[in-house]
Amino acid sequence: MSSSFNKFLKFSLICLILLMAHSQVLAEEPTEKPIVSKNEKDDKNDKNEKDNSLANVTKRTTVNGVNIIFTGNNEAFVEVNGQLVKINTLAQSATAVNETTAASNAIVEGSLNPAETKAETKESSEEVAATKDSPQTAEPEPVEETNPEDYYAYELVNLPTPKRYEKGAFSVHFTHRFSQSPFARSAADLFGFDSFAISAFGFTYGITDRIYAKIFRTPSSPFRTIEMGGGVHLLQQGKSIPISAALYASVEGRDNFNEHFTTNISGTVGRSFSRYGGVFFAPTVSFNNNPVANSNPGKTNTTGSFGFGGQINFRPTGSFVMEFVPRVGYKSPGSVSSVAFGLQKRTYRHVFTLTVSNTQSTTTSQYNAGFGTITDRKEFARALVIGFNIYRRFF
Repeated sequence: MSSSFNKFLKFSLICLILLMAHSQVLAEEPTEKPIVSKNEKDDKNDKNEKDNSLANVTKRTTVNGVNIIFTGNNEAFVEVNGQLVKINTLAQSATAVNETTAASNAIVEGSLNPAETKAETKESSEEVAATKDSPQTAEPEPVEETNPEDYYAYELVNLPTPKRYEKGAFSVHFTHRFSQSPFARSAADLFGFDSFAISAFGFTYGITDRIYAKIFRTPSSPFRTIEMGGGVHLLQQGKSIPISAALYASVEGRDNFNEHFTTNISGTVGRSFSRYGGVFFAPTVSFNNNPVANSNPGKTNTTGSFGFGGQINFRPTGSFVMEFVPRVGYKSPGSVSSVAFGLQKRTYRHVFTLTVSNTQSTTTSQYNAGFGTITDRKEFARALVIGFNIYRRFF
C-alpha cells in the first residue's frame, strides 16, 4: 500500500510541476493587440492634437477691459473696443480680424481649426526668414544741396556780388590794368602789354558769417587812394529765398588816406541759376566824388550808378562774365559808362579773371566815376584795356 501511495505522490508532484510551468509560459506571452492602419493612426493623432490645441485655445483672460485669447501657437487674439487683432509673436506681425464677435466665439468654442492657425504661423515664419535672407536694398543717401553762391566769385570784373564771406576767412585781392588798348597799338608795342599798368591790392577778413571788413589801396599816381569799409550779408539764396543780398559801405581817402575823403554806399543783389550762370544788380552812391576842388561849380559832386552784371557758366568752375555800369551825377571828364567782360576760373580758394574793360582804376568811387582815363574813351575799341584780377583765400 505504501508503494501505491508513493506512486500517487510522484504523479501529483509531476502534475504540479507541469501546472506551474504552464502558468509561467502564459505570464511571459505578449498580449495580442488589434492591428491599426496608418490612416487610423494619423486620424487618432490629429484628434489628440486637436484636443490639446482646444485645451489651449479656450484659455482666455481680461485685463483692464481688454480681452486676450491665447491659441498656443505663438499667437494671441486681442479684442479692444469690438476690434479683434491677431498677433503673431514669431513673425512679429499684427492682423486685424473682421467680424470680431463671430471670430472670438469661434476661437473660444474651438470651431476655429488650430491647424489653419499653425499653417498661418508657419507661413509668417517663412516670410520673416525670407525677409532676413533677402538682400537689403540700401536707402539712397540724401543729396547734399549745393550753395547757390558757390557758382560765382566775389566780383565779376569791377562789380561786387553778394557772395558771403565766412567767419575767419582771410583773403587777398589784386587787380591789374594795362594803360594802352591792344586795338590801338601794334605788334612792336606787344599790343599794349609794354605799357605801364594801374594796379590795386587789398585784404578782406570775415568777422562773422555775415559781417566782413575790407581794406584796399591803389598805389599808382596821382591819387594813392586807400579804401576802408565793411559789409553785411543780408539774404542767402535758398528754397524759400530767391536771391542773395548784401550791403557795403566804405570811405576812400587820397594821398594815403590823408585828404579828399569820399563815402560809398553800395547794395548788391544776385540770383544764381546753379550751373548755368547768374544775374546781378549793384546800385551805388559815392558822395564827394570830385577829386579836384571847385572844378565843378554849380553841379553835384555825387555819383550814382546802376551796375548790371551777369555770367554764363561754360564749365562748373569756368564762366564768361560781363557788366555794364551806367551813371548819373558827377562823371570824370571825358569818361563814359563802364563796360567790362572777361573769362573767370574759380576754385575753392582761388579765382583768376582775365578782363577787358574801359576802366582802369578799381576802387568803388573811381570805377563809378570813370577815373583812370588814359586812352580816348569816346572810341569804344580804342578805350578797351586788358587786365586781370586775382583773388586768393588763405584761411
